[in-house]
Amino acid sequence: MSEYESRFSRPVYNKFGGKIYLDQMTVEEIQERVKENDIVLVPCGSIENHGLAAPVGEDTLIGTYIAERVAYETGVTVAPPIFYGSHPSHHYGMPGTIPVEKEAYIGYVLSVVKWLSHAGFKKIVLFNSHGQEYVLPIVKDLAIIREGVRALILVTSWWAWVRDLLQAGKELKPGLVLETPFVHADELETSVTWYVAPKLVKPEKLRESDAEEMVAVIPDKWVDKAGNVYGRPFSWYDVSHYMEIHHYPKGSVGYPSKASREKGEVVVEAAIKRIVEFIEWLRETYPPGKVPRVWPEPGDFRY
Repeated sequence: MSEYESRFSRPVYNKFGGKIYLDQMTVEEIQERVKENDIVLVPCGSIENHGLAAPVGEDTLIGTYIAERVAYETGVTVAPPIFYGSHPSHHYGMPGTIPVEKEAYIGYVLSVVKWLSHAGFKKIVLFNSHGQEYVLPIVKDLAIIREGVRALILVTSWWAWVRDLLQAGKELKPGLVLETPFVHADELETSVTWYVAPKLVKPEKLRESDAEEMVAVIPDKWVDKAGNVYGRPFSWYDVSHYMEIHHYPKGSVGYPSKASREKGEVVVEAAIKRIVEFIEWLRETYPPGKVPRVWPEPGDFRY
């Protein structure tokens, strides 16, 4: 008999001895879990070209790592990640990138939310780690209004918890500076991936991965970068950008050669600490079974 054990069959436990991942639980274990903690994180990632040095599953790897670490500390559940993502127009055509049509993606995530609520998870966090943060709030509204889901649904991205650290020129700690703005498959993303999945990054390919030239349809003065960390008039997803396949054929929009595991560590650990603080507040404020009324009742509508 083979002793091989696949990555999906290895149980992962939190510090309290409970299972972290929903798909590894029995129905009985799920029923017991929601009595103790009815918060679930749904990592929403992508399969996407991230240059010559990083894996195409980078976004999903980052999101699941952070979600898993948060679950380890707090006892929340992590749903199986949604590996494929919805992509903005400028990503289309890149080798290795697998875009899902927005309507299909919204419908898919909506079904996941609806039936997680049916299973008893009444605080559902869509934990995004890919450039689709403009799509996921639609799921929240459709779930509440169209599907009648009676749960607290939250949408957030990992970088939203550390925007203050992502300023170009920011000293993350003495002698450690983030040199360039957060874009895509760049200094920051590669640093974070290097920290969470070091065996999947090819350091010898970092310099070769650098963009030859940074270009923009509209100057940065008016258009934000990934994560919208600068508060400019246009969010990054509000503007049609140059196609990456034409201007960044290697896949990196930025300079991954400036990446380091140390930079990734500072950013990731700060994000985990801040998210843990929020999750603990959420569970204390709305313990299992208690849900703020965030949905309408039929009598509220007078068409």
